[in-house]
Amino acid sequence: MIKKDIFNKNLKEQFKASAKDRVFRFIMADKMIRGAIVHSTRMVNEMRANHDLGPLETLILGQGYIAAGLLCSTLKDKNDRVSMNIQCSGPIKGLDVESNMFGEVKGCLKTQQIEVKNTEKIKYLSTLYGAGFLTITKYLDNAHTPYSGQVALEHGSIAEDLANYFLISEQIPTGFKLSIFFDDQESVKGAGGIFLQALPGADRKKVFEAEKMIQGIDSLGELFAKGHSPEEIIHEAFSSLEPQFLNNSRVEFFCRCSKDRMEGYLKNLAGKEKKDMIKNGPFPVEVRCHYCNSVYHFNKDELRALGK
Repeated sequence: MIKKDIFNKNLKEQFKASAKDRVFRFIMADKMIRGAIVHSTRMVNEMRANHDLGPLETLILGQGYIAAGLLCSTLKDKNDRVSMNIQCSGPIKGLDVESNMFGEVKGCLKTQQIEVKNTEKIKYLSTLYGAGFLTITKYLDNAHTPYSGQVALEHGSIAEDLANYFLISEQIPTGFKLSIFFDDQESVKGAGGIFLQALPGADRKKVFEAEKMIQGIDSLGELFAKGHSPEEIIHEAFSSLEPQFLNNSRVEFFCRCSKDRMEGYLKNLAGKEKKDMIKNGPFPVEVRCHYCNSVYHFNKDELRALGK
């Protein structure tokens, strides 16, 4: 992966931001509800820089990244990963995001720029999705085949449609809060999310209480921008349910693409297509990873070597 430097080589600021971006797991309500809260300001800013996104595109894809960062908190084995795909008829067109057990998150929009003719519609993101489907696929180390479930988009909101997916596809009451806070210059100053899920035998009253509480958190991104910690936010928002933190781990915008992997892709091109590329270029040939927008260049000599 080729990651753009958003810190201008300031290692102190880079490490400081990296230390904050983590997903914290907790239980509450007499161990009947599990949850996670993710601080992901650096991740969203690096995603924005690599994909060269405007504020609207950052908001949409950023919510997808935050959701993926929360979903990875449910994984158990080192080779586990989970993906979320949205396909829709609106200007957003869709998105793909994926995360793994190590908290590595990657993904992309189906379109580089979301075309909005009526700017008033930006106030209501649901109108930008239109009809479509949300698909969750889990690649679990102890399963022979991936598990995949799909629901129709009903809310035009990643948080609400994800909650609907778990209720319909897995029959588990679940809640999400996804938040990105922009300043007046449209810079991302805070980003994060919360995930809550009822465990078997959970008291319905406490589940309903937790749902009301998560909706009562106005802007998680703004709270992070003001310096509030994940533990502080959870203890304050859900104090009556007595949350207990279990552990925490990193979350990061990261893709395992490389020039070597792209060489493998070029080697597998059809013979005619490969010969045409070696002969006509244009050089250097660019190969782009759609998940992270990294671009790898190959000159004529490198292509000739691959063609042997």
